[in-house]
Parts: sequence; structure tokens; C-alpha cells
Amino acid sequence: MAHLGGADGPVPPHDRHVIVVGMGQVGMRLCVELQRLGIPVAGVERNPQATSAILARSLGIPVMNGDGGDRRVLEQLRLRQARALAAVGSDDLDNIAVAIAAHGVAPQTRVVIRAGEHEAIAETRSLLPLGAVRDVTSLAAAYVVARLLRERVTGVVAHRDDVYVQAPKGTFDKRVVSGGERCRHPPRLVSSGM
Repeated sequence: MAHLGGADGPVPPHDRHVIVVGMGQVGMRLCVELQRLGIPVAGVERNPQATSAILARSLGIPVMNGDGGDRRVLEQLRLRQARALAAVGSDDLDNIAVAIAAHGVAPQTRVVIRAGEHEAIAETRSLLPLGAVRDVTSLAAAYVVARLLRERVTGVVAHRDDVYVQAPKGTFDKRVVSGGERCRHPPRLVSSGM
């Protein structure tokens, strides 16, 4: 069964908190950043021996041992009182399962999903009102390309389907980030060495 806080660790927040499911590198770093911003946070991790979960606990972040897709775990973490839930595990399908469970427990709570190009993402979008979808890879690519070109940028934002980089003077410039299917360069052939 799930365990959280009390004599063995930090006590979980009761309301206006963010629940982070998946305490790998992404989850742990997200918790640390939210905590730095003064936002109460609670983590969930299936593997009680996960290195990042142990580190998070040592930093004062309450981490529950359990399955983030389990309704009882979400209710124990007071999902209805939370400001958001972030499903950021390394498996897209697990993150989708967490989002569906969260929607079943508290449909009004904002859910953020870490997901890639898995075909189940498109199906999930048709089943749940997911709201805004942001391609974090495109955001990161726009920033990295600008920095490689020695441009002075202070940030990057998405608006609808477009990506913009922010200049130090506060202006935003639209960037086109091509996906592999839209890339104008011919595919590079890789020899198998045979």
C-alpha cells in the first residue's frame, strides 16, 4: 500500500499543491523547481528505492510510494484540492493512465502529461479534454538553435502552433522548427557495414 509523510518523511501538502507522478530525473527536478517557487508539491513513485525519489525526500519533498494511476493514491494526495497534477514518468502509456485516473477523480484539476510521439497520445486527446498541447522538443530546439547562432535570447514561448524566442529587449521573434517529416534535407543513409 502507499505510504507518505509522517514520522518517516515530510508531511504532504493539503491544498493548492502540485502532484508530480514519476520521480525520475524530470519529476525530481520539477519538484525542486516548484518548491523553489514556493509552490507546495508532493511526488509519487512506484519504486521506493528509486535514486531520484530518495534524493527528493532528502530535499524535504514528500514522496509517496505507490502507483499514480491508482485512484486511492490520488485521493490520498487530495487531488481534488490540488492546483495541478504532472504525469512525467518515462513511459507515455503510464502517463496517459495517470491522466485518465486523475480525470476520473477530479476532472476540474489541470493535468500536465509528459508524452512523445506515441500514437496513443492522439487517441487520448480525442477521449479527454486535454486543453493546450505544447511540443517541448520544439521549444528546446528553438532555444538551442538561437544560442548556437550566438543570438542573445532570454526565453522561448509557444503560442498556438508557433514558437517564439524572446530577445533581451523583451521582443519575441517567431521561429520555424521543422519536424523530421517536414525537413528539407534529404535523409542521410546509414551503412550497416556489411
